Amino acid sequence: MPYLFTCPHCQAKTRVEDRYSGTSGECFSCGSPIDLPKFAARPAANTTATKGKRSIGVFIAAGIVLTLLLCLVFAVIRFGGSGVARLAEARLQSASIKNLELIAAALNAYAADHGKYPPAILRDSQGRALHSWRVLILPYLGQQETYDLFDLSKPWDHELNLQASYMMPDVYAHPADVNQMGGQSGYYLITGPGTLFPPTGPLSPNTISDNPSQTILVIAGMPPINNTIGGWAKPIDLDFSRMNGVINGTAGIEAGGHLKNGATMATVDGRGHYLSNDLPPTTFNALVTPNGNEPLADDTLD
Repeated sequence: MPYLFTCPHCQAKTRVEDRYSGTSGECFSCGSPIDLPKFAARPAANTTATKGKRSIGVFIAAGIVLTLLLCLVFAVIRFGGSGVARLAEARLQSASIKNLELIAAALNAYAADHGKYPPAILRDSQGRALHSWRVLILPYLGQQETYDLFDLSKPWDHELNLQASYMMPDVYAHPADVNQMGGQSGYYLITGPGTLFPPTGPLSPNTISDNPSQTILVIAGMPPINNTIGGWAKPIDLDFSRMNGVINGTAGIEAGGHLKNGATMATVDGRGHYLSNDLPPTTFNALVTPNGNEPLADDTLD
């Protein structure tokens, strides 16, 4: 007999057959590891009358199950499995938010040690691009060994650094990228005038006047247009001056591109959020600017 089980991580409910009692696995909704409890055994029936009732009950139950299966088949035919697709997207969304929160924590740890966020692009004394912020925060992601393979005095595309970047840290891969886009990162900063990462250099969390819980720190996106070769260590990000604030708009310019109905991001306070496609561009722009003083409702990101 199936039992109703509630995931302790995401609170999703599902019916579990008693043959899985006491086993372990993954939640069908969020993918987190779960341990199923040992379900209590049902008392055995001994009397003839009870056995007769049980037989009738089994017959009725079989009819109900058959009816439900027919309804399920009809639903899949009628709606094209949209519920399954939504569930799959929800799992990708949850996994992406976990990556973003780890990246945001590393960016904030770097800022705590250096007084400001890492530069989007580390440059030499002549202004030539050397490395991406993704390389600079590797030690804060538990990737010290990978970080030590890079020579920060040489550009990102030097043979030594290309070899160091051959394996991309898992946290930089968007879960929707089955092939990991040839080693391209799924996460980017938004740079440009009025952002956390202006041309004059990165800001400090202490210089932000807007609500940190309503200011985008890092966001999911596709490789910027004309920069799809080079891998995750290449110093490239999304340019705010080219954006219209449309979630899942032009890939490589706007945020998103991985999930059908929205995009994931993390705010300055380190929390991950999901931005739906119907988010107004004015709201998106307000979320990008750290000192814009645009009024936003408290539940904007709920």
